[in-house]
Amino acid sequence: MLSSHALRHPHAVHLLEALTNIKYVSERLGHASVKVTADTYFHVTKKIEGDVLSLYEQYIEN
Repeated sequence: MLSSHALRHPHAVHLLEALTNIKYVSERLGHASVKVTADTYFHVTKKIEGDVLSLYEQYIEN
């Protein structure tokens, strides 16, 4: 059986991939700062990269 701590990393990455505000994720994880969250969990995944590029394209088109 997995501990709740073992699920922490996937949960954080999934929230960030869903483009959840990093401040919210940081507070949810109990980090002292957003920098801790970013340094630990915010490695660029293919999904995050694709989503950000799509958002940028939408921004440019408007």
